[in-house]
Amino acid sequence: MKECPYCHKDLPDDSTFCTYCGKPLKKVNIQDLEKAKEKIEKERESQKIDPSLKQNPRQNSWSKLGLMLFLISLIGFDFIVGSIVGSLGMDTKFVFIISMVGYIGAIGCGVMSFMIDRQDKKRGFQPNGNSKFAMVAIIMSGYIALLNLTTVILK
Repeated sequence: MKECPYCHKDLPDDSTFCTYCGKPLKKVNIQDLEKAKEKIEKERESQKIDPSLKQNPRQNSWSKLGLMLFLISLIGFDFIVGSIVGSLGMDTKFVFIISMVGYIGAIGCGVMSFMIDRQDKKRGFQPNGNSKFAMVAIIMSGYIALLNLTTVILK
């Protein structure tokens, strides 16, 4: 147990603030700041961000738009509208063709996200498009579009 230098109450050894008076028990030293700086640099390295690149002022939302187009096409058109049209006994080819347009749009948005990030990197800015979302939009949209295409052709 240690004692607060201000109110003289007993505190646990690992306390940084007094739980009674609220005052800090120790001042921030340079070593703590250096450790925090090293921790931030390690996090940047783990995220694979080049520290020589400047913070990017513009937003790159193409990957998110592509992912939304993919989900709307898959859930909205293929699952919901396709099920309703199929249960009514109508032909679902038209629904699959409409969803294919959404999938093609999602692929285009994913590619656009990569292109903008590449341009930003050439200009000295950090890429801020989410490359994982863009990859999901491209790969999954391509896969489901091919499945829809085979469904339309085989019917």
